[in-house]
Amino acid sequence: MTSIYKKSSTALAELITEDASLKLKNDELDNIINQLSRSADDKAIVKVIALLKVAINKLEQKIWQQTPSKKNIKQYQDTFKALEKLYELKSSDERFNFMIVIPVADRPQHLKQCLDSLLTLCRSYEYGGFKYNRFTKISVLIADDSRDSSNIELHKKYCVTLGRKGLATDYFGRDEQLSLVNSITASGTRLTSIISDAGNIRDSAEFSHKGASIMRNITYLKLKQDLSATAATRNTLIYFIDSDQEFCINSAQSDHKYYAINYFHYLNEIFKTQNVSVLTGKVVGDPPVSPSVMAGNFQQDVKTFLNTIAGLNPQHSCQFHQHDKHTRDDAAYHDMANLFGFTSQQQAFNYHCTLQKKHNNADCLRDFSEKLEHFFYGEHPTRKTFFSFENGFTATAPARTVYTGNYVIRPDALKFFIPFATLKLRMAGPVLGRILKKEINTKFVSANLPMLHNRTVESIGQSEFRAGVKNNERLIDLGNEFIRQFYGDVMLFIIEKITAEGFPGKNIGKDRLRIILDETYIKIKDNYIEKHHTILSLKAQIRTQLSSKDRWWNNTSTDSHTVDTSLANFNSFLNNIQSNFDEDTNAYQQITLPCNAKQHLEKILDAMMNYSNDLQHWNKILNSQATHSFQK
Repeated sequence: MTSIYKKSSTALAELITEDASLKLKNDELDNIINQLSRSADDKAIVKVIALLKVAINKLEQKIWQQTPSKKNIKQYQDTFKALEKLYELKSSDERFNFMIVIPVADRPQHLKQCLDSLLTLCRSYEYGGFKYNRFTKISVLIADDSRDSSNIELHKKYCVTLGRKGLATDYFGRDEQLSLVNSITASGTRLTSIISDAGNIRDSAEFSHKGASIMRNITYLKLKQDLSATAATRNTLIYFIDSDQEFCINSAQSDHKYYAINYFHYLNEIFKTQNVSVLTGKVVGDPPVSPSVMAGNFQQDVKTFLNTIAGLNPQHSCQFHQHDKHTRDDAAYHDMANLFGFTSQQQAFNYHCTLQKKHNNADCLRDFSEKLEHFFYGEHPTRKTFFSFENGFTATAPARTVYTGNYVIRPDALKFFIPFATLKLRMAGPVLGRILKKEINTKFVSANLPMLHNRTVESIGQSEFRAGVKNNERLIDLGNEFIRQFYGDVMLFIIEKITAEGFPGKNIGKDRLRIILDETYIKIKDNYIEKHHTILSLKAQIRTQLSSKDRWWNNTSTDSHTVDTSLANFNSFLNNIQSNFDEDTNAYQQITLPCNAKQHLEKILDAMMNYSNDLQHWNKILNSQATHSFQK
């Protein structure tokens, strides 16, 4: 058969690469696709695909050289759709399939927002093609750890709706989870510290709120079961995300969100061309850490905001609409960033007002005051992280932390379960990351493929469900999360030290572990106590600012309702700071009192001593022929 490549495909490809403004849905492109279809010439198709990718790279540069525009992004998406038409012409499409796994617990609004964003992404880029009313290379698994029956029904409803819209969706509920765990442990396999003990549970309602790490580990077993039964295993990537994220990004230059990353395309490129086993992305938007380690820097920003707005006329137009010129990817939101190797800038960040209609500085004060409560649910109103294009989307770097809300693995990486899951500590991702760094080294990488993170639901200003956070009217109790964060930090830095000594391949004796444990605890405790004093000092300074008679909000003719509401919100915020960080709190005593600390540290020590056995039992069940016949 005579190739038509020399007659027309080269000319079009060159035009595409030279003119980034070319509209790709024109008759010329349709014509060349028709001709390629008739020729069935894979070599010609592959050549045009390669040149079209060059055009895509040019469009990316164009988009991120300035504030992204809807026009440029639409053209970018259309170019990818043209690329998909070319892939359809090939005799076979060897790109990866993606199974997207979303663990969720009582978060119907978050889940719906997440799934809506996934559907928007699929429609925007059409990765893998859309045939027979479905996206052929994308599927979804919802792993539900909910307790509320009404939320469970909503989650199931969203699965059905998503399936009708073209995304194959499977629901992994409590009954199936309990059955799966019981079928495995019935043989005497000891996985209690990995997936918990379900032996005495008869009602699946009791098998809920197990925690994100346990839920992921149980889901790993489900995935092993499902993928072992299909021939597509080797060509499938497993993509774990959190329900409070979206498949889009933000920009420091605007308040919009952008569907400007074709995640599946670039993940396929990376895994096809690089020897990668586990890849982690990051998040933009709200920080991925607990408010218990952000209260110091946030109060510094609150103090700066009050100092600034105090010098402005409350009736004048709002002066807080300047966008930041730089992104924040240096853990500026973390009070103890220095512990993690980040440079501590010790600087305050300005608040960016989000009010859109005409308003004045007094309105801004009230708007900011209403966001203060959001902080206790994990939102940081002054220190969000923004997307930066950097070196594109296929560049990777050695990683040391798994962002458990955004990571991708090959099926054979299911052997790396989330460690120490039943301790229910925070920092599970960084702990796993240190182990992966030791075990697979260069096969564990990070890539610039972040997702937009939303700790709170916009309509209610709260997280629907957050483990360790209790809401009692206007008092928000972070105590349990605070404890989990502190001892999670202790666990992390212990793992960092012992992996440097050869763990988990090398046995670290109990005496040596105890020494490392005690030294690490003291170091982390001292840092927490130092920040604790700073937090309470800043709280007192803010209280003084609010009550000062020379501040306009205490002697103004401005609408009294606006001022009164603002001051009430600020005082509520300070009351919550006091109730969560006072020395009399249970959390502070669990961290600092030797008798309490000893109990937590002994659990950590036992977990680390048993980790080698956990690995053996886990790999045994994964490699067992019984894996193929788990009860469904």
